[in-house]
Amino acid sequence: MRNSAENQIGMVFIRHGETDSNRRKSYLGWTDEPLSVEGREVIAQNKKKYPDADFIFTSPMLRCRQTKEIIYGNQSCQIIEKWKEMNFGSFEGKTYLELNGNKDYQRWIDSGGTLTFPDGESREEFILRCRAGLMDCLTRLTEKKSDTFRSEDQSKRINKICFIEQENELKKASQPKKVQGKVVCVVHGGTIMALFDSYGKGSYFDYQCRCGQGYECTLSYTTDENGAVDETSIFITDEKIILGE
Repeated sequence: MRNSAENQIGMVFIRHGETDSNRRKSYLGWTDEPLSVEGREVIAQNKKKYPDADFIFTSPMLRCRQTKEIIYGNQSCQIIEKWKEMNFGSFEGKTYLELNGNKDYQRWIDSGGTLTFPDGESREEFILRCRAGLMDCLTRLTEKKSDTFRSEDQSKRINKICFIEQENELKKASQPKKVQGKVVCVVHGGTIMALFDSYGKGSYFDYQCRCGQGYECTLSYTTDENGAVDETSIFITDEKIILGE
């Protein structure tokens, strides 16, 4: 691509800790439920097993923000509004057993989960929303004049981050630029499934993970001479599950 630059980022996607609804195995989407006591304890017990973060993004939902706080304390972060969990509509808060016999639910099951949730959104709409959220994330990272992440605890390390480059260097670049440091995203299980389905090697349900688990990966993409991200160039490689078998 003419006057383009390829970038590679080490990214980590972490699913939030467990809530009471997760324990009940009920649909939990837009209800802003906090972590359960046990959920907080498990994340705290495992906090040293998560990678260090240079940049952090989270879903706006409380369960994700609480998970971030347990693992990364007061380290600065940005919220990606489009990374809310799927809107389950009228199925919200109900379990499989509670929905058994519901005609709308049976139709949704028979469709392989592709129909729109009653009063909610479809998987396709959700995936597109999550992809738009990733574009928001990458755009913020590539803004040359942005100082969003220049907090006091990061100012000593900012020179190690080779993400923000001089424009003339971008134009001359012929090799991928590897970000030194990790970008951590604390999100939902559905968000992880949507993004890896879109840009990874597998499909949607291949990327199910338990609360507190997640994936490390390398995310590659190109930007044009103005620093705009080319969405069609994004792909994920080197997938590795964390806190899992």
